[in-house]
Amino acid sequence: MINVPSHVGQDWTAITAAARKHILGKLQRILGRDIEPLIACETVLDPVLIETRTSSHGGSLYGTSSNNRFAAFLRHKNFSDDIKGLYFCGGSVHPGGGIPLCLNSAKIVAQLISEE
Repeated sequence: MINVPSHVGQDWTAITAAARKHILGKLQRILGRDIEPLIACETVLDPVLIETRTSSHGGSLYGTSSNNRFAAFLRHKNFSDDIKGLYFCGGSVHPGGGIPLCLNSAKIVAQLISEE
């Protein structure tokens, strides 16, 4: 898995081909062996497919971009002020993206629900 930006009109066929070539080249240098002939199954999930399959804006895995120093303070909280009993967890809400933080988000929501 490699990090890529959200979909804003890029040519993902070309990006995917270039990334694949780069990754296989790097693996060959590290391993000292060409592993491409050994690949039995390969799946590419680019932002266009992620957006199509999940309705995620721009095919983003973790919600809005977090490339500035204030992004952590702009994440959505774990509950709705408007709808009682509506909670949110995942990479686009507090505390943020990545598996450990998504699990922390779920833990926060579980705690909120248990306190209700």
